[in-house]
Amino acid sequence: MASLNTAKVVFLGLGLISGSLALALKRNGWVGKITAWGPRAPSLERGLALGVIDDFDLDLSQAIAGADVLVIGAPPISTGELLATLPRQLQALNATPIITDLASMKGWVIDQMPESYPRFVPGHPIAGSENSGVMAARADLFVGREAILTPDASTDSEAIKWVTAMWESVGSRVTVMSATDHDAALAASSHSPHMLAYALTMALANDPLNPMRHGGGALRDMTRIAASDPVMWRDVALTNKGSLIDALTAVEDQLSVLKALIASGDGEELERYFAICRSVRREHDRVLNPLDPSAGAQLTEDADKGRDLS
Repeated sequence: MASLNTAKVVFLGLGLISGSLALALKRNGWVGKITAWGPRAPSLERGLALGVIDDFDLDLSQAIAGADVLVIGAPPISTGELLATLPRQLQALNATPIITDLASMKGWVIDQMPESYPRFVPGHPIAGSENSGVMAARADLFVGREAILTPDASTDSEAIKWVTAMWESVGSRVTVMSATDHDAALAASSHSPHMLAYALTMALANDPLNPMRHGGGALRDMTRIAASDPVMWRDVALTNKGSLIDALTAVEDQLSVLKALIASGDGEELERYFAICRSVRREHDRVLNPLDPSAGAQLTEDADKGRDLS
């Protein structure tokens, strides 16, 4: 393995997340050379022009030759397709680079590997934007954000250390957990909010009064992520569907509780419900707004009122 500041890192796919990681690594000088591969030249050419990468190659075999680390930054299903073929291609090159990925579900992605590859460290940075493409890349995207790794007992310890250090170098805090726990947690905390944003946007779009014309900050905040990349979120929904359906069912249950409270006219219970939600949100303010110095400053309230409204 090359030393950190001489390592050749190859990004397979260059979009918002992979481009932001490449840009952060280039700016902090943590690796030697950053190359990219992709099926189409325009995004790679933009990445080169923006200084996100040092060079690129449209031939996958040539791109990965001599690589110390491969970072797969493609949409989830494309990530799986790459993982299904990479071990064979690397074997032909007599190469065993570290492989990591950026996909937001882990179980399905890991299952696409046709054979054990101990130097594969599945990863997922909890960061993003409603914008997409390498043009939206930001070197500070991961500062203060969590990066989750899901190695198993067979994963090479040195590979885990390298990928951990990479994420820490761009400002992330690293958490290690199982792929199963990751997929359940992220279905609730990331995937279901996107589905809810899409559902709310569709409900408003189908309303003959066109209420989006009268939207303000609340509607802006609730629907912002409905502008996210449809291909990526299609893939997320299809590859983590079991956990996602469970998460959406939990939200449906709470909507039923809320509808019943509104219908009952019980203002005291309705206020209690809202107070509990406010308290929970404030408790997690520093996690959700890591770069805001005022995050978490406001004292939580109503913690003693209980949270079981099922």
